[in-house]
Amino acid sequence: MQEMRSFAPCAHLLDRVDSAYLDCVWDTVALLLAQAGVADVRTPFAHQWTFRTIEDVDTGVMVDLPPSERVRSVGRFTGFQPEWRRIGSVTEVIEEWREELRAGRAVAVTGDAFRMPWLPYHENEHMTHGFVVEGVDEGREPQIHVVDPYENVTKWGRAEPLATKIALGDLGHALDQGSWAALRPSGTPEPVDPVREVLANCEAIDGAHREGAVAAFLGSHQTSSAEALRRLTLETWLLTRDRELHALWLADQGTAVADFAAAVAEEVVPRWRKLRELTYIAVRRAEAGRSVPATVTDALAAALDAEARTARSHLNADRNRRVTQ
Repeated sequence: MQEMRSFAPCAHLLDRVDSAYLDCVWDTVALLLAQAGVADVRTPFAHQWTFRTIEDVDTGVMVDLPPSERVRSVGRFTGFQPEWRRIGSVTEVIEEWREELRAGRAVAVTGDAFRMPWLPYHENEHMTHGFVVEGVDEGREPQIHVVDPYENVTKWGRAEPLATKIALGDLGHALDQGSWAALRPSGTPEPVDPVREVLANCEAIDGAHREGAVAAFLGSHQTSSAEALRRLTLETWLLTRDRELHALWLADQGTAVADFAAAVAEEVVPRWRKLRELTYIAVRRAEAGRSVPATVTDALAAALDAEARTARSHLNADRNRRVTQ
């Protein structure tokens, strides 16, 4: 008897996703975009270089990454946006997934990584994690075809992009409080203008310094408690991956922004990488009750200062060019 299943394959597109730089939810959206036939699945996630912060009641000033306006960026450059829904009844959501899969659309799903057996977080840490469902087998107990684009090194091992199949029951309560999404058309995609994007980014970085957002963020990270350093380690991880991905995007944009691309690659990215290394070491020292050297806050200030210098240098060069034309 032939196996019955609903299937919208996308595992063969894993190499289209910037897995080493995106977080565990947005890389699922990138995979959906690739499966929908979008040629450029880097620009929506990589074109911005900004420093926005948000106020958190418990932790104070935090960097806004992934950026809260990313849904708009995805729609702007691809003509699609993810439509997220809460998971209620698992029985009902499986039927909804089947409908999407039969229409040729894979779906993104979020749930509790603690209960996802293919992850190093399994039974180690509760956190929201995203994956893609490319198929559901029919039968008494549904078998879910999972494609997970995520890539990261954790203290429990390495998470790498993979495709696997798992019985729905083996997910346990992973989908409790979870969400799922399919792509929906959102209008005509906008062509990419790298010169315009770079100028807007530089103005945003310069503005964040002039208006005090950067100073507030730096001021909120002057303490060296283990908890404060854990927050900084996460934010540094996000910022470094974000800056690395932006540097890759700049390198794709050709001669019009080549000088600026070189400046970001040489002046900005290395400082964030250095800070990422230092925060990792510092949080381990703090957790062991050892003193934390001031080099961490010095390196944070140096990375933020390098961003300001790079942005202002490009803005000044653009003004001088306009004057001489």
